[in-house]
Amino acid sequence: MDTQFVVRRADICDIDALSHICKVTIREASMEELFIPYSEEDLDSYFRSSASPESFAKKINDPQQAVWVIEDKTNGELVAYAVAGPCHIEDVPHPDVCSNKDALLNRLYVRRDWHSRGFGQKLMNVILPWSEEHYPARPLWLTVWSQNFKAQRFYTHYGFTKVGVCDYYVGERKEQEFFMNRQTHKS
Repeated sequence: MDTQFVVRRADICDIDALSHICKVTIREASMEELFIPYSEEDLDSYFRSSASPESFAKKINDPQQAVWVIEDKTNGELVAYAVAGPCHIEDVPHPDVCSNKDALLNRLYVRRDWHSRGFGQKLMNVILPWSEEHYPARPLWLTVWSQNFKAQRFYTHYGFTKVGVCDYYVGERKEQEFFMNRQTHKS
């Protein structure tokens, strides 16, 4: 990654840009790359609850969570972001989840125009140490759509393994997601 881009923790000034990139990357990933036929109503419902500026402000202001962005310094645009924090059984309904003791990689998205530039790797390079520091000797969990093979390969490269499956709703549309986790090594 060249000096045009910077990886940094998000701050409250980023909430509108985070809301925007969240909506764009979810549309790119789900509808344009993976061809999931979400209705506008389903997406709007999901965005109201999970992609609003207020939802990002809550994450940024929560000391147990971390939000990172990759910013293009030439124009101030965000090209990627990630969110991590405590894992709760309602986030990952798996019997091995230990709520508030395990970590959750809630989101990691890169704008489609910026894929294959190492941005996902750069975000993982900050997420993994953060997880090991804040949740020592505890697993880092995530969920990934069952048909997103590219993301599954990416996570497997970082030591995540598939450990279960669940139903996931975007509005009224039900999808299947995989649980994956990675053991941390710091104790």
